[in-house]
Amino acid sequence: MSTKRIKKISELLMKLGSQPNVKGFQYIKRGIEFCLKDPLSVTNLKKLIYPKLAEEYKTTPDAVEKAARNAIKSGWHRRDKKLTEEIFGNTLQSEEDSPSNSLFIAAIAEWISDDES
Repeated sequence: MSTKRIKKISELLMKLGSQPNVKGFQYIKRGIEFCLKDPLSVTNLKKLIYPKLAEEYKTTPDAVEKAARNAIKSGWHRRDKKLTEEIFGNTLQSEEDSPSNSLFIAAIAEWISDDES
């Protein structure tokens, strides 16, 4: 994956409130990269992506899931709300609801793909 695309993912995650010093940030970033390479993988993060990430980072799939969820929720109040609306549209229950891991990763991967086409 190109350095430019990786940088774009990192910047996007920070605009959505995630911080690079949080462990889950790296998991989410790599998960988005996997989804961009294989768009069908987003349909089952638990079986397809979490195990790959766990192996890569020498941890468990459950730890990956928990850290990713924490990275999303911990920064959600700092997010760029206009960007959130662009990426997630009306998929969230309310303005304060944070998305699930799979929705977060899938929506960002889709948004990046659409933005680059």
